[in-house]
Amino acid sequence: MARDLQNFLKQLDDDELIEIDRPVKPHEFEATALLKQLEDRRQYPAVQFNRPTDMYGNASPFPLVSNVYATRERCARMLDVDPATPNWEVSLAFAKKSKAQQKSVAVERRAAPVQQNVWRGKDADVGRLPMVRHFEMDFGPVITMTHVMRSLEGHYNVSFAKTFYKWDPHEMVVSLHTRDNTRIVREHEKAGKPTRIVNVLGHHPAFHLGSVARNEWGDDDYATLGAFIGEPMRLVPSVTWGDEFMVPADAEIVIEGELPSGKKDLCDPFGEVARLYQAQCLRPVLEVKAMTFRDGAIMQDIFSGFRDSCPFGAVLKEGHLWNVLHEKFPNLHQIHSPDSTCGVYAVYVSMKDIQPGQAQEIGRLILESFIVIQCVIVVDADIDVFNEQEVMWAFHTYTNLEKGFQTKGNWEQARHVRHAGEGSGKAPQSGFATSNWGARAVIDATKPQDFAFGERSQVPKDVMERVNLDDYLAPSRARMPVGAK
Repeated sequence: MARDLQNFLKQLDDDELIEIDRPVKPHEFEATALLKQLEDRRQYPAVQFNRPTDMYGNASPFPLVSNVYATRERCARMLDVDPATPNWEVSLAFAKKSKAQQKSVAVERRAAPVQQNVWRGKDADVGRLPMVRHFEMDFGPVITMTHVMRSLEGHYNVSFAKTFYKWDPHEMVVSLHTRDNTRIVREHEKAGKPTRIVNVLGHHPAFHLGSVARNEWGDDDYATLGAFIGEPMRLVPSVTWGDEFMVPADAEIVIEGELPSGKKDLCDPFGEVARLYQAQCLRPVLEVKAMTFRDGAIMQDIFSGFRDSCPFGAVLKEGHLWNVLHEKFPNLHQIHSPDSTCGVYAVYVSMKDIQPGQAQEIGRLILESFIVIQCVIVVDADIDVFNEQEVMWAFHTYTNLEKGFQTKGNWEQARHVRHAGEGSGKAPQSGFATSNWGARAVIDATKPQDFAFGERSQVPKDVMERVNLDDYLAPSRARMPVGAK
C-alpha cells in the first residue's frame, strides 16, 4: 500500500476523521470557524470538507482536509508508533528518523499518481483550489503546506512556508522566512536566475511532519523524508523542468512555479502558530507554471495556531533536543513542549538523579538551541512532563524562587543572526511574529536536596497495577472518559 495521504486517512477510525458534505466557503473563514468550534468542544478529529468552494465561489474539484495533526495519537500513527503510547515514544521516533536517511528512487511519469492530471500555462489556475482564510486580519486566503526548493549546488530543501493568493490565477506571494530557503533565493538572485519552487499540497502526513526536522545545509531533505515515511521517496521529473527538478510522485497536488529575481509584493499579516499576527512585509512573488494532481486529489491544510499545528513545534523540539543533549546528560529522562505554549515557547525537561548545576546547564543549552523558547522548567523523573498539572505542582512545590529561577537577557542571543532577507521587510529568523524577547528563564523545579524535604505522597504502585477501576464500576460507567457525565 502506497504511503500517501489518502491511504493514511482510510486507516483512521470513525472518531478520528469526520467528513462534512455540506458546501463550505473556506476563503470566507467557514472552514476554520467549524474547526474552532470543534476545538472549543475539546474534540480534535481530522476533518474532510467534501464540497468546498474555490476562489470564484464555484465548487472546487478538490476536497479539503485539515486538523490531521491535532492529536499525538495520529502523529504516532504517522511515525509508526503505537497510538496507545503517543508521548515520549513519538518524540524518540522523530529523533531517530531525523538522523536517518532513505535514498530516493526515480519513477516514470506513468507510475506517478501526482501527474495523472496536468494543467499548464493558462490552465494552471490556482483559483480553483479551496484555499483557506484562517483569521480575521489575515492578508487573504493562503496555502499552508510545504515547499521544495533546490540550491545551485543541487540539494533539495523541503520546509514550510505560506503561499498567499493574490486574486490572480497565475501569481501568488510566498512568505519565506527560514535561513535555508532565503539563502537559496539569494544565491539564485546573485546568479541572475529565477528560483524554482514547488508547493506540495498533501502527502503522507509524515512527509510534512518530517519537513520541520533540522538538517544541515547541503543535506538532501528528500532522503530524510524517506526515513520519515518509512520507504524511499518516489520522485518524478517535474513537468516544467524535467529531471533538473524532481517532485514527490505520491503527492496529492503539486504547484510548479518560479520566483523571478527581485520581484516582490505585499505579504502577511497571518495568524501563525503562536496565535499572533505576523507583520506585513515584502516577499517573493511566485509565478505559476503548472499544476499537477492525482485522480481524486485531496488538498491538505493546517489550522495554524491551534491543536493541528502544535505538534510541529513540539515534536521537533523534543526529538532534536534529545539528539543534542542525551549523550552529554546520560540522566536525561524526557522532554516536552506543551500545547499551552503552542509547542513554541516553553520546554519541560525531566532528569534522573539530577546533579548540582545540571538544571542551569541543560536549560542554557536548550535556550541556545531554539531562539524562540522563553522558558525551560526542569523536574525530576517521577514528574510526567506530558502532564502539565504535575509540572506546575513541582514548580509551585519545589522551586526556590531565590535560587532556582535564573534569567538572562536573551542568553547571549546577540551572537546569532536573528533576521533573514534583505531590505525593509525583514522578518525574524524563527518565522514567528514576536521578535524582541527580553530575558528568558530556566527554572529548577526539582526536589531540594540540600535540606530535609517531605516525600511526595503516592498510592502503592503494586496496588495501582492490581486494582482496575472498571472492574468495580457498573458496565454503563466503565471506561467512561474523564469528565464525562
